Amino acid sequence: MTVKIDTQGRNIFPAVEKLDVRDAGRNVELIFATDIDGELTPVSLHLSYGQANDLAILLDPFRKV
Repeated sequence: MTVKIDTQGRNIFPAVEKLDVRDAGRNVELIFATDIDGELTPVSLHLSYGQANDLAILLDPFRKV
């Protein structure tokens, strides 16, 4: 599945829980849980450092504290 994440349009991540970023050598593994179709679903992404930073900034406002 391909998902475009930006500040335009509907937010597909209504709530982000347990956002974690781990160094994976030449890239970063971004791990979080989100509600998809009423079910808490883990999401793991392997991104460059720049991509992970950009995505974390976009997701942070939706993180439950």
